[in-house]
Amino acid sequence: MGNVLTISGLKGGTGKSTTALNLSACLALYEKKILLIDCDPQACVSQWHNNDSNGNNHDLSQVLAGRISVSDAVFDTEIDGLHILPSGFDLCSISLKLTRRMENEKLIGLVVDEVKHDYDMVIIDAPSSCGYLSIAAMTAADRLAAVVIPEKDWTRDFHSLMKIVRYIRQSHNTPLGIAGILFNRCSSEKQMENHAVPEVLEQIRPLIYQTMIPDDETLNKETFSLSPLPLSDIKARASQAYLGLAREIICSFNLK
Repeated sequence: MGNVLTISGLKGGTGKSTTALNLSACLALYEKKILLIDCDPQACVSQWHNNDSNGNNHDLSQVLAGRISVSDAVFDTEIDGLHILPSGFDLCSISLKLTRRMENEKLIGLVVDEVKHDYDMVIIDAPSSCGYLSIAAMTAADRLAAVVIPEKDWTRDFHSLMKIVRYIRQSHNTPLGIAGILFNRCSSEKQMENHAVPEVLEQIRPLIYQTMIPDDETLNKETFSLSPLPLSDIKARASQAYLGLAREIICSFNLK
């Protein structure tokens, strides 16, 4: 099994982009070479990169349009070992053209195939939807990490995500797996259990990461400033949680 992980989920506001950015940063701090791909036209992850990009619009939409190579769109970051393939709003119009043919759902996977052997892990930030970009980002992965928050109906959202996983497995003949379920803005197992049917929770409990990301005021401030939290406060509760998640990922993917 390869090392391409898509950060996924169908509901907006669960913290997928924040997780993708901070997990990638923490993996790089553990001296892993990471490529972070932003597949969301809102480009939340890319805004950290764009703060220093000097107006350069080389991004995923230009790659998918065939205007530039993948290597020309990948940029270094201020964290050693962490590279980013940014997104932009043009990705929205490109995706509308690509959605007309099912085989185009494999295109992001082809982009990943060109460069994944240069990295210990590729992390893809998927948009919140069941549209083309979200499905293409999942199709490109070996495994998915589903980000949820402990509120009403989170198990229903997860089962909806699993329907898409089954569609991808059947349509594209791929053994797409579930890496784990990450609880965001959650401080205890009790908080998680309050919003789940016990029988359903027990069925999926083996998939739940031991690490939970707390509702940390420091993280909220850094999210607003579009910067990985460990760069500014590695001792913050959320920073320590993301470092713990990175250790779980390193073990589960058997990264050397």
